Amino acid sequence: HLPPAIIIIMLVQSILVASLMPLAAAYDNGLAKTPPMGWNTWCTDDACGLLDRCTEGLVKSIADAMVEQNMTSLGYEYVLMDDCWSAKERDSQGRLQPNKLRFPSGMKALADYVHSKGLKIGLYTCVGTYTCKNKLPGSYQNFEIDANTVAEWGMDLVKADFCNAKAPARELYTNFSRALNATGRPILFSLCEWGNENVTEWGGELGQMFRIQMDHIPFWHYPKTKGVAGAGIGQGTGDIIEYVSTLKPSSFVRPHAWLDPDFLETLFPITMDYTASRTEMSFWCLWSAPLIVATDVRKMSTEKRSILMNPEVIAIDQDALGVAGDIVARDDKTGAQVWAKPLHNGDFAVILYNRNRIFKNAHVSVAWKDLPGFPKEGTAANVRDLWSKRDIEEAKDSTGYDAEVAPRDVVFLRVSPAQAPALDE
Repeated sequence: HLPPAIIIIMLVQSILVASLMPLAAAYDNGLAKTPPMGWNTWCTDDACGLLDRCTEGLVKSIADAMVEQNMTSLGYEYVLMDDCWSAKERDSQGRLQPNKLRFPSGMKALADYVHSKGLKIGLYTCVGTYTCKNKLPGSYQNFEIDANTVAEWGMDLVKADFCNAKAPARELYTNFSRALNATGRPILFSLCEWGNENVTEWGGELGQMFRIQMDHIPFWHYPKTKGVAGAGIGQGTGDIIEYVSTLKPSSFVRPHAWLDPDFLETLFPITMDYTASRTEMSFWCLWSAPLIVATDVRKMSTEKRSILMNPEVIAIDQDALGVAGDIVARDDKTGAQVWAKPLHNGDFAVILYNRNRIFKNAHVSVAWKDLPGFPKEGTAANVRDLWSKRDIEEAKDSTGYDAEVAPRDVVFLRVSPAQAPALDE
């Protein structure tokens, strides 16, 4: 039996979550009750879209690697192709078709191979007339035939970009969503609308995940440049964290409706070091974001495995409560920030973060009573460091915690409220 104090905490959390949730129901076709996890071609052999290249062999090798390295046991299950697989023209019947040189066996055979590994497969298209690279065919005015085509191939996920759009986003994504549902095949629908046109208000009604800003590229800081479409203040990891701090994601994230800050760029060579990559993973998990890795997961280094395959960190992302974490305190003079997320069993995930890019450490502190939903009186907590996988003994039965945090780094904690003293003591 749970202690009375923990039951009270869980009830408070439930009331808090219910008060934050929009009235609209989430798009639920049985998929993505928790955030999707997997891999995408974009920054593996494709230089983050610059080369527009992926192959049948690449997809198969990644599927093999995900199984061999036991990523599947942690929830990684999607193998996804971005804007790199399509032929330049539709076939004689007006259907999408793959590039025959890169995918000689065809999409149905490739899907069968991925499914034989116990995994799921997905691909990219666009709600506009052309995709974002090399004017490959988009799905505009072809939503029904394209939905039927990908269903016949056995696709499990469709990502729809927003380039060359000829109508408002909500109209286009509504039409494509209906077409996918009409196939009768459960297909996860990923809206890549870049955070424009108030997608946080309606994206979860049409698909299970929706992009909230411009593309994420593998840098810590990359300011928004002319011609780059989408909401946000920049394309780097640190830029995305700052932008999400303005959104209050707990107000629109819920099961089957996940905010998508774009791919994980874990340990992309040279530009994404260990600290940046670990911080990226921490925030994606705190936000209950999809964990779609865009870098190579074949023959992962020990460092890369330690980031992508930490079960305690992944558990925060996949928590059954299905709530995103918010920023709860910040000091822009020092760079210190505190973020928090309630969990289904009454615990809290907490990030102590230093937003400074270089040189300056930040002293970051939090009092548990200041966390939304935490009991205000009489309850201390026990604390576990999720990256080091250890209980912090000096924080046992604590009323708060503080740490010196290096630039761009985090301390990622799981905070478990201790049982309150009995009333007769």
